[in-house]
Amino acid sequence: MWNTLASVKNNLLLVEVRNNDKKKVTFSAVEKERGEFLWRDVEFDEPWWISMAATSGDIILFTIYLETNNPDKKAIFAYHIFDRKVLWWNNDFSLISVSATHATGLATKYGMRTVTLDLTTGNEVDEATTPENNDEVIRPQQYLDDNAYFATVKTFLSRKFNLLPVIALEYLEYDSNIFISFYIQEPGLANYLFVLSAEGEVLLEQKLGDQLHGIGLDTFFVLSGCVVFVKDKVELFSYKFV
Repeated sequence: MWNTLASVKNNLLLVEVRNNDKKKVTFSAVEKERGEFLWRDVEFDEPWWISMAATSGDIILFTIYLETNNPDKKAIFAYHIFDRKVLWWNNDFSLISVSATHATGLATKYGMRTVTLDLTTGNEVDEATTPENNDEVIRPQQYLDDNAYFATVKTFLSRKFNLLPVIALEYLEYDSNIFISFYIQEPGLANYLFVLSAEGEVLLEQKLGDQLHGIGLDTFFVLSGCVVFVKDKVELFSYKFV
């Protein structure tokens, strides 16, 4: 699993799976409460240079990389989750943000400029609106090892669990719980997720991966009282806490 998004309105998890050997990417929608697929292993005409960018309401936005040696050359298209069809396509658009009704990004055809598109039609609106963040997914803050917050959490993990995090960690306090995703040397680089109560009781301890070649971003998120994460790049988990 390479990427996960959440459709808050529909209580769905959207999953992007990449097969490096076959250079193929597929997409699936999973019902969060029951863990069942709404649809599975959807493919598009572009087999590899495509990725989920954002979701809003019943729509997923996908980014297409038009030139593999130039990541600034991007296209975007909108896909309806339930109708399972492409709504519109724009060959010159790099997404910046999404609201309930609009997508805002950069176009380069007539010089670099900011444009806003209607989310359902893809038509450019005359006056760019400031997008309201409709993302109800709660994501952690990442701290690198030269940050004072990293040092504070490192001291806590060392004293309480005799663990020495390295490189970076992700931290979130939400609804009286503490979420920490961190890396240690075992000797290979391993990623762990701890969920603690406000009193320091361990509610969840999971090893998310080992023998890693680098660190991740948004290794977990909280949605509708559940912590959601991917384990070993192949298993999607959702644990309810609140």
